[in-house]
Amino acid sequence: MKERPEQAVYRYDWEDVPPSVAVVEALSDCTGLDPTDLPTLNDSIDPDALDALYSDTTSDRGSPTVSFAYADETVTVLGDGTVILDRKSSHRLDR
Repeated sequence: MKERPEQAVYRYDWEDVPPSVAVVEALSDCTGLDPTDLPTLNDSIDPDALDALYSDTTSDRGSPTVSFAYADETVTVLGDGTVILDRKSSHRLDR
């Protein structure tokens, strides 16, 4: 079996895929686990609040960046549709 990289980067269009769905899809793809086998995203972050941060593309407030621990990864969500999964972080849940 191929070893996972320390960091994986995924790109999405927030108009097509909400950030909460993108995070679960990215982690599922990266780990090879079915999304139903992953912990509930709600245990780490409010999915509705995450989606709301990126839903207003006309705002002057700039592009938010959100990082949080989820399923032994540090997840970073960027305003441009990028989801970064980082295995080597001090924020991992198992530490």
